[in-house]
Amino acid sequence: MRLHALGLACLMLLLSPPTAQARPAESLEVQFRSVAVPESTVPMIAQDQAGFIWVATSKGLTRYDGYRLRPIEREGSTRAQRSLGWVRALAPARDGRMWIGTEFMGLMAYNPQRDEVQAHGSAMGSAGPKAPIRALAEDSTGAVWVGTVGQGLSRYLPAKRAFEPQDLRWQGEPESRVLALCAARDGSVWAGHWRGLSRLREGKWESITGMGKDSPVLTLAEASDGRIWLGTQDGRLGVVEGAQIRWVHTLKLPVQALAEDEPGRLWVGTKAGLLWVDMASGAIELKLRHDPRHRTGLAGNDISALLKDSSGAMWLSGYGLGLQRHQRHPALAVRGPDAEPSSPLAEIDVRSLLMLKNGEVLAPTQRGPIARLDGRPGAELATLGAWPRERDTVVEALAQDASDGSLWMASAGRLEHRRADGRLLRDWPLDGGRAQRLLLRSGGEVWLGMQEGLYRLPGARASAVERVHLAGGAPLHGGIYALIEDTDKGQLWVGGQQGLFRGRPDQLAPVIQSPRNTLGSPIIMGLLLTRDGKLWVDTPASGLHLLFDWDEQGRARFERIGERHGTEGVFGGNLHEDGQGRIWSQLNVYDPKSDQLDSIGPADGADFGTFWFFASTTLPDGSLLFGGSRGLLRVQTERYAMDSGKPPLVVSAVRADGQPFHPENLQREVVLPAGTRTLGVEFAGLDYADPGRLRYQYRLLGLDAPWTQVDGSARSPSFGPLKPGHYTLQVRVTPQPSGGRMSELELPVELLPLWWQTIWAQLAGVALLALAVAGWIRWRTRQLRRREAELQALVDERTAELREASLTDTLTGLRNRRYLELRLQDDLRLCLRRFEASSQPGADKDLLLMLLDLDHFKRINDAHGHAAGDAVLVELAERLRRVFRDTDSLVRWGGEEVLVLVRETSREDAAELAARACFAVREQPFEIGGGQQLSVTTSIGFAAFPLDPSQPRLWDWQACLGLADSALYAAKSNGRDGYVGATSADGLAPTDLPRDLEAWRVEQRLNVRISGKTVMR
Repeated sequence: MRLHALGLACLMLLLSPPTAQARPAESLEVQFRSVAVPESTVPMIAQDQAGFIWVATSKGLTRYDGYRLRPIEREGSTRAQRSLGWVRALAPARDGRMWIGTEFMGLMAYNPQRDEVQAHGSAMGSAGPKAPIRALAEDSTGAVWVGTVGQGLSRYLPAKRAFEPQDLRWQGEPESRVLALCAARDGSVWAGHWRGLSRLREGKWESITGMGKDSPVLTLAEASDGRIWLGTQDGRLGVVEGAQIRWVHTLKLPVQALAEDEPGRLWVGTKAGLLWVDMASGAIELKLRHDPRHRTGLAGNDISALLKDSSGAMWLSGYGLGLQRHQRHPALAVRGPDAEPSSPLAEIDVRSLLMLKNGEVLAPTQRGPIARLDGRPGAELATLGAWPRERDTVVEALAQDASDGSLWMASAGRLEHRRADGRLLRDWPLDGGRAQRLLLRSGGEVWLGMQEGLYRLPGARASAVERVHLAGGAPLHGGIYALIEDTDKGQLWVGGQQGLFRGRPDQLAPVIQSPRNTLGSPIIMGLLLTRDGKLWVDTPASGLHLLFDWDEQGRARFERIGERHGTEGVFGGNLHEDGQGRIWSQLNVYDPKSDQLDSIGPADGADFGTFWFFASTTLPDGSLLFGGSRGLLRVQTERYAMDSGKPPLVVSAVRADGQPFHPENLQREVVLPAGTRTLGVEFAGLDYADPGRLRYQYRLLGLDAPWTQVDGSARSPSFGPLKPGHYTLQVRVTPQPSGGRMSELELPVELLPLWWQTIWAQLAGVALLALAVAGWIRWRTRQLRRREAELQALVDERTAELREASLTDTLTGLRNRRYLELRLQDDLRLCLRRFEASSQPGADKDLLLMLLDLDHFKRINDAHGHAAGDAVLVELAERLRRVFRDTDSLVRWGGEEVLVLVRETSREDAAELAARACFAVREQPFEIGGGQQLSVTTSIGFAAFPLDPSQPRLWDWQACLGLADSALYAAKSNGRDGYVGATSADGLAPTDLPRDLEAWRVEQRLNVRISGKTVMR
């Protein structure tokens, strides 16, 4: 009797509303994304009007566009002369400039129109040293307040370029050490200094009472309600109310940075971590410190600056912390692991979830225990303990019977039926591998989707689990990933590896699809019946689909929504509908009303590891919960607004002929000096949450008509050669998936003509001395083209330094195929442009394609081992570098095959160059280690491009490559250790290229070069 009463009490406890054992806020993670900065040291950050994030580092001042930290420097011939040094004060100006406070160079300003740093001096003028600037603030009149250590406070008037020293005093004594400034919206100016706080009101400085004792004020911030908050060196946090200070907290640690996040919440950066403070009550909502166990947590504790950017995101910086961005979305939160080792969620890897009637969430873990979480609104998924179960096997799928509260679980090849208190009522053996879906039908049947096949238990009294067969009698094979019931029609929908099925339980049949409106993939990962009766389908290749109609023959017609929006892969598998009719998964949300699809991920604060299929549930307040390898993702769908913002699109740098160029007004027009041949630009969409999702299109109207599509790694295109005239740079940026949110930018470009390029000069030259002018123009053109090639080589070299790791073969140091793909089209276009402009473009303007293959290389590997083969390849690369120029491209094309692209050469020199390469390989034996040497030879096939100068586009790159390959095999057939190649063609079509050595010898339409002889036609 006592045992029965104890069991009844336990049952009542489990069915009653849960009581949390942990503070709700502690269960949800606060996530940050780190930006790599030198030495992880950032004393100050700010954002300018264009949206760039300014980052002061230990190596100098930089500007961040989401991709890289661009150094901001003054003019100078050396790095030391260009560096602005240690910067601890930044202030964005309303006119787009950024005011910069230096340690010993006084006040500086970056002018975005000219893309340059300008010096503004100091209150001391040119006399004496300039004091370190610790604080800057621009007021509503455009004046800049400058706080220094040693020379006090000044007001700088940019229009007059004049400093006005301020008579700042504390208790009658001058105060020259200003550490913090704040220009308030009401026109007052606040100065935090070594001994307290002062305010400028109606032209007079006054001390604020309530300091209690002299203490340096390190930081000031104006809240949205107009109140001024301050932090001190001795660790006090206060707020100004009226004419005196009310101290909110004494933290005993320096308070170094303040910023308001959402209205009413103050971020407080200290020397030992971050605090969130409720500004109304003063209560500390959260304390954050660096924890090495949390990969997305604070990177350090010594916080030097806080910033709320224009999108509302919070940034923080510090010493040993670097730069971090708060990854947060109001609708998303991650429930991380518990700190207590004994907790069932100490290691949080949850692959199935169930919402109980009493508001609890059951979360089976990969270790075996089932965690009980508080799913009620406001409880923040706090851990309630472990759900009682005597077995430690992993629960793969589970469901609750609405009629009696009992639970059904699939685990380790058993189907378990348990009471709500965990007591096992009965279990049955299961076939089919791992359980993936478990469905309780209204009639008491239990349906299970397994790794192999579909099964059902007719009822709790049934003796065995049965395999489900299709209407024709054959069993349903393959994995079952989706299983739902249409209770109105009394039929089931089943999806898996074999496709989509529907019907009554004993009449399941494949869903026949209309040929014009099929699913993008035959595999079904998720199914959802929405309240309006529509069926939504998720597939692994094409994402989300909608069954929108049936044709006259009863075949299903599907709309490929995922493909239309440009999403890649699965929509998420775990499909849910929210109160607004939107379709959700842990990866995406789709709004059928607006036809907009948004992706969600780590950039939104949803970093919960690898998501798991079959792990999701709906909480009592309508929120969604998804399981992952490192946490649970909670989505409060009612707080989610579809993203309608467009990322700001800016031009961040300009190059003329490969060198940095500072236009007069970068924001309005770029005027290039006469003689400029190439224009380079760098642009960026300022999406700091996830710049990797941005896709760009660009073109230079007047030179290029089609759009070029690139990702963020190719944001620095070059255009040329340019002729004098007017152009328009057009750039577009679109997040993926786009949802139609495209930002566009247009920048006029004018290239001024040289004097001899003007109409009057050309007419006068023709009238006075036509022949002389023609000769001079030819000479000048050659000079400009030579300079163009030199500058292009310089640009290629600098670009190569950045991409070296991904463009170089690790064994030989030669280039790889990706490098050739990036460079090839530019080389081909330049060469074709020259030949199409003139049938005789001049000497050394050809491209040569050479394929080199080591003779009998397989014998080296077989006889001496792969290490010997590798040694031969490394030495081969060195010898080829001595034969070919730095401007030529040596590409490891295959195992022992090397492709050489020879630029700016004459096709008549091809045979000589091939012979030199053969000689370089043959000349000396190869060292293969252990004191051994091998004699190695090579065979070469080559072709000139364009092969037919009279028809430059007849032989494209692939055709020339095929011709060179054929020549290589002909060289092999000719006894090896030699070359075969073609320097030109006359009327030969690519389809007629010679296939063997004899064909090469007799082909009349090719100018052929064969080692040992020349076949001239």
